[in-house]
Amino acid sequence: MFRWIFAVFVLFGTVALADSDNRIPFHKSVDMKVGESMIVHGYRGECGKRPANVDKNRTRDTKLGVLSNGRWGVTKSRTCGGWTPAVEIVFTARKKGRETIKVAGESISVRVR
Repeated sequence: MFRWIFAVFVLFGTVALADSDNRIPFHKSVDMKVGESMIVHGYRGECGKRPANVDKNRTRDTKLGVLSNGRWGVTKSRTCGGWTPAVEIVFTARKKGRETIKVAGESISVRVR
């Protein structure tokens, strides 16, 4: 019985370390204007744990904009079977066009007008 209670605490207690009110969406495609920013994905670590080594100031340039880390929250994961801690991945559009970006192994179609 103690093991079961402990397992529940570890799983849900860790999720509580993230902002469970900030439910991070995943978008397969986004349509934006130059200058706009949008959360496109939630980067998670092992199920029930925050991803390690997340640098708040890390950015990655793409053809049309820049990806950056946002706030902590939770994302729904099929692999984990529910909500798990994650950090927002934010795309900021810098110029017009179309591209497909890869974030945490997922492809996201981007259109900037």
